[in-house]
Amino acid sequence: MRALIVLLSAWSLAAAAADWTDVDLGRRIREGVATRDHIWLLGATGKVVRFDRRTGERRIVADNARDLLSSDGKIWALLQASDPASFTIRDIRDEGWAPLPGQARTLYSQYVFPGATGPGEVLGIVDWPGEDRPALVAARMVITPVEEGWRRWPLAASLDRWGWLATPDGRSVYVGYNHGEWGGGLRRVDLASGAISFVTEPDGRLCGGLINPACAPVVGAFVDRGAPDCLLAASGIAHLGISHGQVFRVCGDAISQVYSTPAPAEKDVWSMTPQPWPLDGFFETRDGWIGTSRERYFRSIGGEVREHPLPAFNDWSGIRISDEQDGVLFLVAACCWGSDQHRLYQALALPIQP
Repeated sequence: MRALIVLLSAWSLAAAAADWTDVDLGRRIREGVATRDHIWLLGATGKVVRFDRRTGERRIVADNARDLLSSDGKIWALLQASDPASFTIRDIRDEGWAPLPGQARTLYSQYVFPGATGPGEVLGIVDWPGEDRPALVAARMVITPVEEGWRRWPLAASLDRWGWLATPDGRSVYVGYNHGEWGGGLRRVDLASGAISFVTEPDGRLCGGLINPACAPVVGAFVDRGAPDCLLAASGIAHLGISHGQVFRVCGDAISQVYSTPAPAEKDVWSMTPQPWPLDGFFETRDGWIGTSRERYFRSIGGEVREHPLPAFNDWSGIRISDEQDGVLFLVAACCWGSDQHRLYQALALPIQP
């Protein structure tokens, strides 16, 4: 899942959020998908807006959306029905889609889950190995596609809302949380037992070890294409002199650090020392990954990571977006961090899909 954009608590939206508000998307773009012809964006309002990249024309293609997922040429949207416990998954790239009478049956690119959540919230949808449909992850249940329809897996405990979702093997689901200065960490859900456990390697020090849930807000997670049985996850924090950005590979219970962001040349305005760059976003690309930070981004291609300044943003069709950067578009997802004289915007990276 791609995903759901959650701001680090060190960022202040209250003072300057009014500087950027979209009439349809609201004050934050949560996630998006880009192709050669179109851009789909999910806003804080729950609306999905499709932009024509040639003309700038925009059209609302979904409402009450909770998640987006790009998979095998489809763009799945998780839509909440009028019944708060019922959800629909449909391919919003399918122009021929039309609602079913009463939304009572499965048809083509639409899948209906009446009463899917029971007492729990829905987190989102996740690409499922070997299937052409995504799975739905709720607080107390995971619903996976099977040949004869769907299978429900009850959980032994409850998951929190707004997690990054990924599954490398179809036997477990990983859920990453970004709680800002309060950490977040990575959890693994074992479908067979329903057990939920932390994925971490502590070392006894305060905030020490790998993916410490008390101090490691997870800003993105997805299956590692170079090691399909493994997961790539990134964490980033900037709080009271603690600043870092890290990328990890998770293979079962084994965790290894893949990358750590370097310290900037200039002193940090808050700690007055050259702290490492934090990460606030982590995105899969066709040849690696991108981690976004304050005015910077770090791109991995074939295992080699290079640091770049964020490109200039242009006003276009009501949003602020960059020119294409080697197959990737950057856009302003939310405002702001910094001062009135030097505001920094959270950036969303959109790799261009086929």
